[in-house]
Amino acid sequence: MTETIIETRALSKSYIIGDRAIPVLEDISLSIKTAEFVVVSGNSGSGKTTLLSLLSGLDRPTSGSILLAGNDITSLSENALAPMRNELIGFVFQAFHLIPSLNALENVMFPAELRHDPDAEKKAMVLLERVGLGHRRLNVPMQLSGGEKQRVAICRALINRPNLVFADEPTGNLDSGNSREILSLMTELHKENHTTLVLATHSQDIAGRADRVIWLKDGHLVPQPGGVL
Repeated sequence: MTETIIETRALSKSYIIGDRAIPVLEDISLSIKTAEFVVVSGNSGSGKTTLLSLLSGLDRPTSGSILLAGNDITSLSENALAPMRNELIGFVFQAFHLIPSLNALENVMFPAELRHDPDAEKKAMVLLERVGLGHRRLNVPMQLSGGEKQRVAICRALINRPNLVFADEPTGNLDSGNSREILSLMTELHKENHTTLVLATHSQDIAGRADRVIWLKDGHLVPQPGGVL
């Protein structure tokens, strides 16, 4: 793994509340290589979700820059960012974010349909079968369990074969059994597809499976136990 897919330089983010600027991330400089599995770890409030939102272009930094596949996305307009996100990036969220009115198949197809992919349905069915949900393809989210919803969300994230998948506490709403299944599924698909996986979690069990762990504390990068940053 030699090619860098994400690089940040002196990245900072603050939110304005009233007349106060509340810093969330400060001076984050890092790089992530193609096909790497990186965990972003730290306690609640350390800035994990904010960092993923910035790296994926869902939010804007207060200062600093973000290079995605060599392109500086820091000042791109939303119209320029949206197609790049849909082509290069997949998202898996703690709260699933499935569209309630669409069935499992339609939810998975949605990102591919945005690209007018004529094979959207075929690709969606292959993915659903891969995660053991082919028989649930016509069920809407309210008819699915938490683990099934997250598997649908993973399929949706992968349908466009993105170079990069962001997962924000993907097992946070699941019991221990489903958490293990979802983690195993994500790591298997990461290896099969050579996808870069950036996963935010406070779970040390998940962190132990990663190629590398990025540690955050109070919005700052800190060394890992043992002194490695």
